[in-house]
Amino acid sequence: MKEYKICFINESLNTREQAVKILLEAFPADEMWSDLDEKMARETVEFSIYGKNICIGIKIGSELAGWVCLRPEYEKIKNEATWELHPFVISPKFKRKGYGKMLMEEVEKAAQENNIIGIILSSGDEANKTSLSDKEITGENIIEEIKNIKNYKNHPYEFYQKCGYSIIGIIPNAYGIRKTDIWLWKDIRKKKTK
Repeated sequence: MKEYKICFINESLNTREQAVKILLEAFPADEMWSDLDEKMARETVEFSIYGKNICIGIKIGSELAGWVCLRPEYEKIKNEATWELHPFVISPKFKRKGYGKMLMEEVEKAAQENNIIGIILSSGDEANKTSLSDKEITGENIIEEIKNIKNYKNHPYEFYQKCGYSIIGIIPNAYGIRKTDIWLWKDIRKKKTK
């Protein structure tokens, strides 16, 4: 694994442009985030570096390998709440090399330093990559389908589970018939030692 450094996405125009490029490469129009275009990618980057958001990236040399934004969701006065992770993206060139896990660890560390106690994220299944697209999900079978979820085509929910996130629910038909949104969450409070 090559040496890396953590950066802020708003550190330079070049870094922001690389962030836009990574979004467009990582989310092709025929799969997840199907309405993403260049305009939306630019707006996503600009929104991500705005205000209290925590927006960091991982660089290999001068090349941005991936980036993440953590933003207030259920904010309290002192940040002691759960924030939303969106987006989390690794360049296809750097996937499956451990950089995603390192970036996740860095954003969680930054969150803990800001007294954030939990992280929530959603991961859509617009491209039928999981067993959740196999059948109509109803109130009667929703729990069973979540418990027995299977990954058919490298859906990222398993990556998040390996990072300690739990599936806490789904939104059936979120993106159309049998196109489910999967919600995951992690308690990131530091464990107290006795």
